[in-house]
Amino acid sequence: MMRNSFGPVALLGTFLAIGTATAQVAPLKLGIFFELTGAASYPAESGRLGVDLAIDEINKSGGIAGRTIQPFIADNQTDPTVAVGEIKRLVLQEKVDAVIGPLVSQDALAALPITTEAKLPELGSTGSELITPQVGPYYFSVLINAESQAKAMIGQAVAALGAKSAAVLSDSGAQAKTFVEALKKEMAARGMKLTGAQEYQYRATDMSPQLLALKRGAPDTLFLFSSTGEDVGNALKGLGELGWKVKVTGNYTVATFAPSAIAIAGADAFKDVTGLSYTAFTYCSPSDLPKPFGDFLTRVRAFQPDRAAKLSLPYAATLYDNVYLLKAAIEGSGGKTDGPTIAAWIEANAKDFKGVLQNLSPSPATHFLVGPDALSAVYPDRILPGGMQQRFGCN
Repeated sequence: MMRNSFGPVALLGTFLAIGTATAQVAPLKLGIFFELTGAASYPAESGRLGVDLAIDEINKSGGIAGRTIQPFIADNQTDPTVAVGEIKRLVLQEKVDAVIGPLVSQDALAALPITTEAKLPELGSTGSELITPQVGPYYFSVLINAESQAKAMIGQAVAALGAKSAAVLSDSGAQAKTFVEALKKEMAARGMKLTGAQEYQYRATDMSPQLLALKRGAPDTLFLFSSTGEDVGNALKGLGELGWKVKVTGNYTVATFAPSAIAIAGADAFKDVTGLSYTAFTYCSPSDLPKPFGDFLTRVRAFQPDRAAKLSLPYAATLYDNVYLLKAAIEGSGGKTDGPTIAAWIEANAKDFKGVLQNLSPSPATHFLVGPDALSAVYPDRILPGGMQQRFGCN
């Protein structure tokens, strides 16, 4: 008779092995902390598509340091009060290891005390200058910050238009407020006259009072800083209704969410408009297309074609990169996930990270990973399928 090899000792060893293996492959809990409803829902849904693709790819290739990513979704509703409650749920109840998001600066500012106390690494897409390494030591952003956008927009207005004066129309968000302050300083340094500044609330459909006030100053250009494509569309529609033919120098949102704006204002509204975009998403001629972004477009369309057809794929790519940067940082740190270790790795190594964006510029002084050198002015309405836009000056 054959001896039974599964006696008590063998079974005990088997159970111990299973328990050890289970402990070794505990999932990495990732909080997805987005504005899935409210004023910023469209960019949030776009960003979530990129995150979903990254998680799918990473899990199929073995996870992060051998750990499968387990996502936990939190909708902060574009509301700082809700954001505090949701980030507490992720940290205290779900006990996530890291956080991706948020996208709106005031939501980040409200939530940062909780993630900082918990020493959680967090990679978002916000741009307020108030979000410093002191306020958020373990938080990093792939959005161009307010100061970088101000410098790039003024440079574009001076170089392309010869503008000597400008007015500014901006939303009421935290990033916009710091943008206006940075803009004023940069204009003063260049000897450029500010003829007026007006602010509107998110999703304001009628900006006529603000535009009329700015028109009286007769600026050479209008700096437009918005956080949603819907707001861009309503601003440009208002300019058309007033018959004010001013050159518009727009921010990142004006370019990235141009399709949403065109749906409201029409393509003709972009005749005298420029926007800012990551150079990684731009082209000069059809033979000059960026390969990393092109490859991303192929993958995301194959992943979920219906969502890819209606969302902003450049924005999806930025949040996709966030997940892969987190993976690189954890694996580069020997599997550690604590905020201090991950922050130190990103500060030292993110410059060598080769994602879709390219050219990240981290440092201990700023945790905004994209600087002005990575930006280009674009024609927002000259869009190839997938969202690639033609750089300004290319015909």
